[in-house]
Amino acid sequence: MLAFVALTVFVQSVFGGNLVEVLQNDGETTLIALVKQAGLADALLSGEYTIFAPTNAAFSKLPQSVLDGLQRDTTALANILKYHVVKGSIHKADASNELQLETLAGTKIRFNIYNHNNVVTVEGSKITHFDLTASNGMVHVIDTVMMPPTGSIVDLVAGNSDLSTLLSKVQSAGLAGALQGDALTVFAPTNAAFNRLGSHVLDNLRRNPQLLKEILEYHVVPHTEYSAGLYNREYLRTLDTHHDVIRLGVSSTNGVVINHRSHVTQADISATNGVVHIIDHVLIPSRYLFSAILGKK
Repeated sequence: MLAFVALTVFVQSVFGGNLVEVLQNDGETTLIALVKQAGLADALLSGEYTIFAPTNAAFSKLPQSVLDGLQRDTTALANILKYHVVKGSIHKADASNELQLETLAGTKIRFNIYNHNNVVTVEGSKITHFDLTASNGMVHVIDTVMMPPTGSIVDLVAGNSDLSTLLSKVQSAGLAGALQGDALTVFAPTNAAFNRLGSHVLDNLRRNPQLLKEILEYHVVPHTEYSAGLYNREYLRTLDTHHDVIRLGVSSTNGVVINHRSHVTQADISATNGVVHIIDHVLIPSRYLFSAILGKK
């Protein structure tokens, strides 16, 4: 009996207890309450898991209506919580850029590693505390509640009425298939952004599908860039033929500004194959800014 007690004390001192106890010790009271409400506490003790644990502050960032809805619908709540759990013990050292892991919800989460600021994200949520070891798994603390993506990048664009012009341009340029590739970032101009080009430029783009394709590809970066990884004066190479760069300005006052003009109005919309940021101006490669083909003078 004494040997068993000694072993129990040793395990708790080394591992900090089981997963639920580790969450309690770290002060994740909102998460624990929701886990219990969804009836998942026993399941978390029945195997070895890694939990990406949103802080109390992360839950407080959710609109109250969303939180209230989840608390009323325990099935939906359980699915959201399962989206934060993967099987096995995943350490920080196991993570690699663009690594995807399947969650207990049946959908995948994506790691991104940004070396310039030593940030690691999962579905765009910054991991603020790594490798809290439990006797039956691992906890990593994150600063935002992750929401499962509702589809691919094309699905997201198709499902947003404010991006209907972009969708029609993508379809007419034959780019829908290319946007089904993995690990993409799309800066998506709104309908109003296209209207700002003026009818003459839009007509020219309509008559020149190759130019339209180039300009649309200039909005696509061939790796995943969530806002936590963006930094001031960053240059990102795009998918257009010349692999032109877009220039980022990042500040606390203006948010993210691209090419000194276009603002990101909605960031970090996760897709199954990357991320979408909505912008308020169409991006034009500098080589075409004063091109007669665009009708600029």
